[in-house]
Amino acid sequence: MPSIVQELSGQRDLGGLRMVMECPAEATVLREGPAQDSGVGAAWLAYLCPAHAVGLDGWPGAADHLDPGTMSCGTVLDYRSAEQQLQSHADLWLTSLTGVDPAAHDGWADVLDQADRVLLARVDEAAVAGEDSPLQNMLAFMDVAQRAAARGDLRVAATSLAYCETFAQGL
Repeated sequence: MPSIVQELSGQRDLGGLRMVMECPAEATVLREGPAQDSGVGAAWLAYLCPAHAVGLDGWPGAADHLDPGTMSCGTVLDYRSAEQQLQSHADLWLTSLTGVDPAAHDGWADVLDQADRVLLARVDEAAVAGEDSPLQNMLAFMDVAQRAAARGDLRVAATSLAYCETFAQGL
């Protein structure tokens, strides 16, 4: 008998693992994202505690299911394409952090190159002022994302942005 995750995912391969919030609680709800654009299964599955199950901005679900605490709150299993995951990162945190809007650029390599430049400039500005920047933690992952996108490997770019997303939560 397949598990609830196997059923809801359509038994597809996992495209990405994200931690969209810092919450020490165990999940009690498994939120099923909307159906995939093509094929069967949910676009994503989010594990949420009771406090976050009532409203997680940017992650509206199709249905909620009881979860016996199998994951930490904020864990998202993402089954979307790499392109869709990159757009999700842009919508949820990248554009607001860097000011780089994907609609104004020519492809993800350009978007991530511009975002990398913005982050690097902010880290440099902090260093000139004699301060440490929390953005420093993102630079290596953003660089990997940008270089991967330039090679056309959007899956690696999306994975690197998932690490950046975790750092962005602390800002």
